[in-house]
Amino acid sequence: MSTDDLLLLSLVLGAGAFVEAVAGFGGTVLALSLGARWFGIEALLAWFLPLNLGLSVALALRGRRAIAWRALGVAILPMILAGLAAGTALAWVVDAERARALFAGLVIVVALLELGAHVRARGAAAAPTSLPPAAQRGLLLGAGVVHGLFATGGPLAVAVIARNLTSKAALRATLAVMWLVLNVIVLSRLAVRGHLHADSLTTSLTLVPAMAVGMLLGDRVHARVSERAFRGAVAGLLLVTGALLLHAALA
Repeated sequence: MSTDDLLLLSLVLGAGAFVEAVAGFGGTVLALSLGARWFGIEALLAWFLPLNLGLSVALALRGRRAIAWRALGVAILPMILAGLAAGTALAWVVDAERARALFAGLVIVVALLELGAHVRARGAAAAPTSLPPAAQRGLLLGAGVVHGLFATGGPLAVAVIARNLTSKAALRATLAVMWLVLNVIVLSRLAVRGHLHADSLTTSLTLVPAMAVGMLLGDRVHARVSERAFRGAVAGLLLVTGALLLHAALA
């Protein structure tokens, strides 16, 4: 890999780590939506997810006292893991490269939903209410399916979890544990399919400094800046990158 490619990857994956450390989600979506204009989705996952495991461990340990273990074990993980099984099965027959347009559409839809929620929340005085149980189960299942395909089911899962965990610290730490479980499974699939190997892990190691810088900066922002305002900015960036990715896929 050339020096220019490594620099580009460092910027892309560092940005993903920064977003993940601030909000607890969105890092993989951002990294893939930015990086997929130049690199294959499966290759990006093989480079990013091993580092993301370390990021998840660090965030979970940092917020270990705030982790909602009961919600994870009873309501969240069972539904997402069921969806992940379906998404993983689909990943064996769906070519991720040919699904770039689908992925771009997903990014755009998620960005619009996040922007809409951000605008509605600006004038809200009370915390958002929980979704109906059937809607929660459906979104969590969908998040698992999307995560099995692209490892980017976070926004769908957060649509449910953020309504039940109003503490910013609890949300980030609980999501970190969830990503740790899910991404171990996704990495296993990548290894079986031959996308995760010694060369990809070597590339991941060269990206550790960028991920570390992104995580440290994101952790500082997480402590000082309103997460609501930052989510609005992330949603706007996702909308732009999704539109660019869709244009590239259709072209």
